[in-house]
Amino acid sequence: MWLYCHYAFPYGMIISVKNVIIAGIDLKNSRESFSLMMEETKSLCEACGMNVTGEIVQKSRSMDPSTAFRKGKLEELRLMCGELGADGIVFHNALSVQTANRIASVCGVEVIDRTAVILNIFSRRARSRQAKLQTEMARLQYDLPRILSDRDSAGHERGGAAYNRGTGEMRSSLTARKYEARIAVLRKELAKIDQRAGQDERRRAKTLFRRAALIGYTNAGKSSLMNCLLEISGRSGTRVEEKDMLFATLDTSVRKITVQGRSFLLSDTVGFVSDLPHSLIEAFHATLRAAAEADLLIHVIDFSDPEWQTKAEITEQTLTDIGAEGIPVLRVFNKCDLVNGKKADGMMISCRTGYGIKELTVEIIDRLYPEEDSVLCRISYDRMGVAEKYFSLLKSTILEQNENGMVVRFCGPEDLVRSAGTEMERTEK
Repeated sequence: MWLYCHYAFPYGMIISVKNVIIAGIDLKNSRESFSLMMEETKSLCEACGMNVTGEIVQKSRSMDPSTAFRKGKLEELRLMCGELGADGIVFHNALSVQTANRIASVCGVEVIDRTAVILNIFSRRARSRQAKLQTEMARLQYDLPRILSDRDSAGHERGGAAYNRGTGEMRSSLTARKYEARIAVLRKELAKIDQRAGQDERRRAKTLFRRAALIGYTNAGKSSLMNCLLEISGRSGTRVEEKDMLFATLDTSVRKITVQGRSFLLSDTVGFVSDLPHSLIEAFHATLRAAAEADLLIHVIDFSDPEWQTKAEITEQTLTDIGAEGIPVLRVFNKCDLVNGKKADGMMISCRTGYGIKELTVEIIDRLYPEEDSVLCRISYDRMGVAEKYFSLLKSTILEQNENGMVVRFCGPEDLVRSAGTEMERTEK
């Protein structure tokens, strides 16, 4: 007899189904937004190596508490599985383990939901130790309520008496305890990594460099943009990986960008999707922290996507969820070469052709280092080591130079100008 039991598999398992049917229940009566989410679920399946053979949708005010789909639609789904040779069903809607079991028993194939697909993609793509630990914890947090729910339901089905507990309930209870213990270990490991990351952050803060973070919907072109900026900066040897797929980037990459003598730190963050699972937001807080602690957020939007407005709203809502809603945002519309001259309220660029990239770098520098204040400093040559960092942080003009040193006017943000005046000798001429 076929049985679906998610928690019975060890962590890190890769979904084995190859040919799947995507199923979804439109609960909001919004055909346009629901179609977008179903298309996204299809892309997630493809990123996980699945072949989508069909799609089935039911429009309803609520999900059936037992089988998600109503009886007639469930029978239609069962027939589709046979006709299309599907060995799995992926629900866009979140499913409880009991609901997944019931659908599986009717259709005879494995049943998972969208969150499980995202977690499997993350399991495949995690590279750094931090990303692997974060992914493992997110998966365990996703599975644990299902194990506890399955245990409780098993107790009810058997009467729940202490003297009458079956081996299945005992096994699920043991698994739940193991998961809880593992989550506790992972939290400690990640806390240590966070502590080291905090030390790195303090070292970066001492450089006084402003920080920008690339944010946006997954596959909008964030990594491509970072590589374009690295090329302009003359640091193409430190390129980040870029692929035309969802969640190509999981680990936060930080690079120093220098343009026209001014430098800043740029972070490439994980991409956003609609209804990003809470467990992933919690587990990847270190990755998303790069966005929450930036001085400027560069919101990369795929302008060729007909649903870009909806996806931009989802990204902005996620910023609110992670506490980054108060940070200045620069909207950047990528792939403008594919939209036949259309315009939008933001910077128009194309990472593929290089259009608008130089103008974008100037805008980023102007926003990170606005000319709010200025100071004149007399710098002797034996103090050039101290002055060097300010040449890459502030706009500098050499007004006088002789054998004793030079007089420089530094212009930029008030806090940096004040710091330069404190560390070097101020002068009035």
